[in-house]
Amino acid sequence: MRVAGWALVALLGLAALLLVWPAPIDSHAFVPGPLDPPFEPNTTLTEGCERISEGEIAHSDKLLVDHSGRIFAGDETGRIHVLTPGANGKYTRSVFAEPGGHPFELVSDGRGGLIGADHEGSHFRVDAAGHAERFDTLVGHEHGTAGLAVSRAGILYYGAHPEGLLAGDRTGFMEMLAAHQASELRSFDPATRVETTLATGLFRPVGVALSKDEDFVLVAEFFAYRVTRHWLAGPRAGTTDRFLERLPGFVDGIGSDGQGTFYISMPAYAPPFLASLHARPFWKDQLAKVLPTLLQIGAGPQGGPGIVLAVDESGRILRTFQDPKGEVVPTITTAEMHAGHLYLGSITSDWIARCKIPE
Repeated sequence: MRVAGWALVALLGLAALLLVWPAPIDSHAFVPGPLDPPFEPNTTLTEGCERISEGEIAHSDKLLVDHSGRIFAGDETGRIHVLTPGANGKYTRSVFAEPGGHPFELVSDGRGGLIGADHEGSHFRVDAAGHAERFDTLVGHEHGTAGLAVSRAGILYYGAHPEGLLAGDRTGFMEMLAAHQASELRSFDPATRVETTLATGLFRPVGVALSKDEDFVLVAEFFAYRVTRHWLAGPRAGTTDRFLERLPGFVDGIGSDGQGTFYISMPAYAPPFLASLHARPFWKDQLAKVLPTLLQIGAGPQGGPGIVLAVDESGRILRTFQDPKGEVVPTITTAEMHAGHLYLGSITSDWIARCKIPE
């Protein structure tokens, strides 16, 4: 009994110390409203997918598939890889360019090269020969970017993060708890070298895509379970509204087929307790004090189901493509449609998959 008594005293003392210990964040309340229920499962991605690359390109957050079926992906070493299809159906890998940084966001420049975004710095162009040129975007902000779309006129659209993550917060969980919603949607014109802020108050934008007619741009807000739309032309030009909201999970990359259909990656369903926790800044601050330790001992999320939404330009979900148990393509963060196939990757893994999509 005496040992139990001392253990209780020690536990109470530790709890008291934890309460007075300064929190590493100053969190805000975030109330997204009741989330939609999980989607009815299907096995589209379990039955129709094959991994065409595995163990070669780590953390392929976003993919680019060009008109010839070549697949481009960046990695944490600062290299951009290209997978080239052969006559035997196999792909060969080579290094296309080495722009440095973390070149995760890639789009075609329409001239055999590509334009990319560095998660930790400015944007860049790589020509067809693999030579890289940096743009002077994110001037005065060293905290990086995510999501990228380029218009037919060459204008870049992307998410910008003026607030940096806490040291060691590679997962972004601290930012999720803080809920400052301080990110922005920006554009950059390489011809004039002018960077413009289009929308503010975003909650970690990670995917960006333009509509077929380029009259609006979409932004996937990862921690807000929503996709925001900013109008570029027409009677609503300059205004921002919600395209999708209260989705049942986190949203990541947005691919477009250029014909009016978007392919939105959902790497995980939202834990049921999270919406309730988000409304309570005090408890979020307390959790932030011990979260790094919990993550180190394996309390972070594991590979979950693979989910991609096909959505039309009105915001209507046309269908979902799923690997409900995450057996073949778990935790999808990028989906690109090309010639009747979805090309998938994940920032948490080292595979790239090709999935035949039934009519």
